[in-house]
Amino acid sequence: MTTRSRPDRYHGAMQDVPYVDLAAEHRTPPARNVLGKASVYGIFACWTLFAVFVYSRYSQLGDAASYLTGQYDEESSARTYLVTQIATSIVRLVRVDVLAHMVFSMFAASGVAYLVGQARLHGPYRWPLLAILLIPSFGVWASVVGREALYIGLLGFFMGAMVSYMRKRGFWKLVFAMLCVAGMIFIRAPYGAAMALFFAMAWLLMRGPRTGLSLGVQAVVLMMLGAVVLVVAWPQLDAYISGEVLPKARSYFTIGSATTRMWVNIDSTNELFSSLWWTLPLSLVGPTPGEVFTRPVMFPFMVSGLIVFFLLLYAIQQAFGAPSGTPRKVLVLAWLPAMTITLVSYVPFGVYNPGSGIRYASCFLLFLVFPWMLRSAIASTVDVPARPRRHQIIQYRMAEST
Repeated sequence: MTTRSRPDRYHGAMQDVPYVDLAAEHRTPPARNVLGKASVYGIFACWTLFAVFVYSRYSQLGDAASYLTGQYDEESSARTYLVTQIATSIVRLVRVDVLAHMVFSMFAASGVAYLVGQARLHGPYRWPLLAILLIPSFGVWASVVGREALYIGLLGFFMGAMVSYMRKRGFWKLVFAMLCVAGMIFIRAPYGAAMALFFAMAWLLMRGPRTGLSLGVQAVVLMMLGAVVLVVAWPQLDAYISGEVLPKARSYFTIGSATTRMWVNIDSTNELFSSLWWTLPLSLVGPTPGEVFTRPVMFPFMVSGLIVFFLLLYAIQQAFGAPSGTPRKVLVLAWLPAMTITLVSYVPFGVYNPGSGIRYASCFLLFLVFPWMLRSAIASTVDVPARPRRHQIIQYRMAEST
């Protein structure tokens, strides 16, 4: 019997591993575009220098000066007194105010850098985070002495822990996340409470019992439960918002301030909720064109507000467009309700004064990009070059040598 010709003898192997595939397996894969941690620290350092040497010439840096000089004593609130003690201790150590600002800035940067590392941020997923890091309404307040820098750092660590837990379960990741939530509640109670809700819902969706219900059904059930809780807790909630939140929000802004909106007046909880259709966008955008015309220095913050507003809409679209299963459920049933509560709690402090409201908004802006962080972490687990099919390559080479 005639022996098969050489081409026929390894024809099947060549079909399994063609020359193109074989060359591709030996080609070095191109490096992915990533956001490095050094870049994050560099951005925060630049913002610190800008805030101290440029921005402070046109506007006050919130309560930073009071913290650094120890003007808040034990009679102040616990969180204010704690921040004062931290700031004065750092000033006594470094002896230069700008270095004290830099210490707070590096803490916030460390939280963001941890988030970047855990999310394995790469490709198009890094652009929304860069958009937040590069707008002045976030950068200025995240990089100077104040509660905002501490909260942003804790939020970054918390988001990083949750993304990491989504990738690979771990008990200590949960402990770390809970410690961050406790710190955020201490610094900014309403925002921290929203993060606690997100943590509880995300943990239930990832580790709780499997119900077999679709995302739509679970969303309806969640809204019904939320409505029941709202009805039951309405008397206490109404008394808290009308008696404490709204009066406190109005008292924070002086009549003499050039950016105070004297025409805004929200006196009751019903007015707050019924006016959200216009107060929420106005709070997020910040300065209006008319206010910018009166005070041109506010123009960069109006642009920042527009970026934040459209980024929020895009983030919601990303949440519903996430991979089906647990990732989409976490974003729709955990991130979206927590984001909603955060935004509603921000409105009383953002609608009266766009200048001061920017500082309160800086605390939660980082949470806007969580959908991209989660999707980047998921993509990084599948965006890995496949291992070479060694047995087929060996089969091909043996056939070629005979």
